[in-house]
Amino acid sequence: MEAPTLPGMTDAELTARLRANIQGFKTLQAQGGPLRLKELPGVRAFALPGRGAALFQQQVMYTDARALAEALEPLAAWYRELGIGAWRVPVYPGDTAAEAVLARAGHRAEDSLPAMAIPLAHPPPQLAPGTTLEHPEDLHEVLGLNALSYGQEHVDYFESWRPRLHSSSPLYAVLVRQEGRALAGGVSFERDGTAGIYLVATHPEARHRGLGSLVMQGLHADALARGCTVAVLQASALGHRLYQRLGYRDLGAWTSWVRRAG
Repeated sequence: MEAPTLPGMTDAELTARLRANIQGFKTLQAQGGPLRLKELPGVRAFALPGRGAALFQQQVMYTDARALAEALEPLAAWYRELGIGAWRVPVYPGDTAAEAVLARAGHRAEDSLPAMAIPLAHPPPQLAPGTTLEHPEDLHEVLGLNALSYGQEHVDYFESWRPRLHSSSPLYAVLVRQEGRALAGGVSFERDGTAGIYLVATHPEARHRGLGSLVMQGLHADALARGCTVAVLQASALGHRLYQRLGYRDLGAWTSWVRRAG
């Protein structure tokens, strides 16, 4: 499918929307959950203390290279105090100034994830007989599907957060069921007219049946009905082709620059 246009929005503007959405989603997780938050001028850092915590939880978001440079040493001290031996800074496409700052500080480029966006103009999905699209009140089944797809370590931290999904929450979820079984699901975090898509997963036994597309179409239609105009996400290797088929536009890869103790 040809990527639809996003009128008046540059890649940089869409990247800024994605950055703000991720910050909002992770800040929500830090409220009443195990995720820690540290704010410095132009920088917001997150940490999940504890043995075996995934690297993606030890994450720093920044607005510009100068703010990042001034924050690096206080952040290094903070992560040390929490007993965290490795943390990462996702660098946005083309930000060579931030790359230079991080390289001088001993960070090294490791993996990367594509950032993507799409304008919202989607009707609710058409469901085959025996297939239902539901809006759960919690994330229990969505997280179970993510554990099957990506490993339990990627969702363990949610077990103590346990957010409730209700009308005043910016967090929404959908589940696709067939014959009563939850086979696919995902989450939308919505703020400032932008829907950030997270935790999309399909049961390994139910892949290649179009269920992931139903989840995305449901999230898109719901977000549009609530006033969002664009959806943004970071694509896993499992999901990238699906998002391309749905018409998502590639914004470039965010590269993780990692600092490790020693």
